[in-house]
Amino acid sequence: MRIHRGLTVVITLLAAIAVAMQVDLSGLLAAMERGFGRETIFAFFCILLNFYLSFVRFRYSFRALGIGVPGGQAARAFVLGHLGNQLIFSVVGQAVGRSAVLAGAGVSPSAITFLSFLERMIALGSLLLFALAGGAYTLGRIVFDVEGGGGYLAYFVLSLIAVVLLYGLANRRQLRRLLAQLSGQLAWPVLAGCFLLSVVAHCAMLGAFYAQFSAYGEPVPTVAALAALSVVMFLAALPISFAGWGIRELSAAHVLGALGVPAVVGAAVGVAIGLLSLVLVIGCLIAVPFMTIRPKPVTASAPAPQIVASRNDIDRLFAALAAFLLPVAVVFQLRVPMPSHWLNVNLADLLAVSASAVLALTWGWTRPLISPARWVVPPLALLSAAIGLSLTIGYVNHGFLSWAFVNRTMGWFVILSYFGVGFLLWAHSGRARLLRAVHLAVSAVSIVAALQIVLYLAGSYTALVPAGINLVRLEGYLADSNAFAFQCVIAFIAFFCLRAMAAVSGHRMGIHLAPAVLVAAVVLAQSRTGWVLMGTAVVLTAFWMPAVRRELALSIVTGLAFIAAIPLVEMIVTAAMSLLASTGGVSGAGGGGGDAGGALVQTFAQGMQRGYADSERWETVWRGLELWREAPVFGHGLGGFIHDRLVQGKSSQVIHNVPVWVLAEMGLVGFVMFAAALLLFVRGLVLQRTAPGAALPVNAALICLAAFCLGGLTQDFFYQRLFWFVLGLMVPLACSAPRQPAVGVPAPRPT
Repeated sequence: MRIHRGLTVVITLLAAIAVAMQVDLSGLLAAMERGFGRETIFAFFCILLNFYLSFVRFRYSFRALGIGVPGGQAARAFVLGHLGNQLIFSVVGQAVGRSAVLAGAGVSPSAITFLSFLERMIALGSLLLFALAGGAYTLGRIVFDVEGGGGYLAYFVLSLIAVVLLYGLANRRQLRRLLAQLSGQLAWPVLAGCFLLSVVAHCAMLGAFYAQFSAYGEPVPTVAALAALSVVMFLAALPISFAGWGIRELSAAHVLGALGVPAVVGAAVGVAIGLLSLVLVIGCLIAVPFMTIRPKPVTASAPAPQIVASRNDIDRLFAALAAFLLPVAVVFQLRVPMPSHWLNVNLADLLAVSASAVLALTWGWTRPLISPARWVVPPLALLSAAIGLSLTIGYVNHGFLSWAFVNRTMGWFVILSYFGVGFLLWAHSGRARLLRAVHLAVSAVSIVAALQIVLYLAGSYTALVPAGINLVRLEGYLADSNAFAFQCVIAFIAFFCLRAMAAVSGHRMGIHLAPAVLVAAVVLAQSRTGWVLMGTAVVLTAFWMPAVRRELALSIVTGLAFIAAIPLVEMIVTAAMSLLASTGGVSGAGGGGGDAGGALVQTFAQGMQRGYADSERWETVWRGLELWREAPVFGHGLGGFIHDRLVQGKSSQVIHNVPVWVLAEMGLVGFVMFAAALLLFVRGLVLQRTAPGAALPVNAALICLAAFCLGGLTQDFFYQRLFWFVLGLMVPLACSAPRQPAVGVPAPRPT
């Protein structure tokens, strides 16, 4: 109970801080002066109605798992979850807040987190219908600009659909098992009821938006305004900001502006709705101490929570969902336009943070299970301490910098969440789930690489690819060819770890194509760093995993032969067509044969022209060293390099060298802490190799670390999510390996 009450206090305080950070009184008072009136009061009552309907949906959703919770406990959990909803990972804060109350009632944190995600998906799905209807009505008024970002959005959405379909097809056996688990646990009529409640709740919130908009008296037809505001509601509901702030105002200004409404009015509508919601949050802040810290004594006749679904079944279901969804989500990174910068949103962040939150909430009984891996705590604590110390120094030196706090500090704790997912899978679902997760990660990256190669070739030889999509080199969905090549290298290492452990069936269709596709993708990404890392991975894999040397060589040869064969085939076809044309067999043929080297070679050569990028990379490194010499002991603090560039009037940029970044912003003290953390981590891995079944995952983790450290000399790879996710899978695989494997018993295989 102390942990749960502590979480209550922490979430309440964090929500209060988030509210204070969100309010700019000077700007908000001016924006609200014109629009405040009876319409605003009506809008507030609509928001209250939405709040009540959301509570009804929340309590009703527990029936989906056969869980019955008394009304008082449900109300306390909902209010505290609403406070947690103000945090940047809104659905995660919501789930943790609810768990702080309901875990004491015997409800599994896995069940609470799963239901919170399910409730959010139902709410977003129903709201998407509103947005699609609104977008269809306003089509022709809101312009879809291909050059201005519309093409990128369409490419991202279509690619996401294609990858998910191929991912499900390639892993259909695991998908069938997951769907069977969901069917056995969920009561589908309850989900239909939650959907209907969501529709009514959205109508109430739409009424609040329209009531506030009508206060400004803009000459916009009612139906058109409702349609546009539906789109704004959907964008504001996406869990990518603090309670919708920023996204809501930006989308309102843009969408309503397309209907002839001044941008300032659109932004004011968003601000007003945000302020009214904050009034509700303040009420929750006042209510929580009385509802949760000092709950009403429970009498003997009070009804106890009824839990039909087995706690272990729910824990395994949540682990299965995380293991299946996170590998495919982590390869997608969406760039969302903000007023002053681009916000990089990864679709897997919510899953990773939620999984680690469940691990923390169940720490009491999971700790003995994962105790063999307790050696990872000191190095991770050292890294966290170095980043926290650097953040403090940066605040003293140059004040608060949002980039340092959000990207570097909060980003580090997101990275820790990715690392912790493997421990959740180990504790809740066993070693076999870890093997499946590694297999799924390799599958997802390979599918993305294959689609990127197809797109690259289509852009080189046809005009089918729309404008606005990068065709000169493979970047995956990261907008960075070096980062994508690094992803492929990590997946390549993980694949051969599975093969060496006999955890992937050799007879499975296309199994040998995956590493060849990854090799081809690294080459076509035209990342010199990626080439060096792939070569390093090949050498170390051949040395530490001798059982797969033949397959390793075959994959390298196949990948390189595929790339070499494309221009060769093009030359043969061109020569044949020219020969036919010269003999009169084909009229007008051969017009395209004058390009030296062929289309693929030309595209490849164009992608290798990056002189400006090289000069900028070296400029960041030399400037980082200069900053270190100015403050050699403690550095300039987190974000010091970004602050230095902004002061000089330059664009935001990072140091393309991790050791230099550490020296510039953390000094020798931070560098020693990072080096000590690395040595402790490597020492812990090496000590695990003494177990016969642990050698292969330990070797794979060491190869990944070697690629990570080598790539960090020319790139900023420290915050690469896939690396930390795979590393977090390899460590539990090593620590959970049987100390004395039975003779003649093969390693477990994921199915």
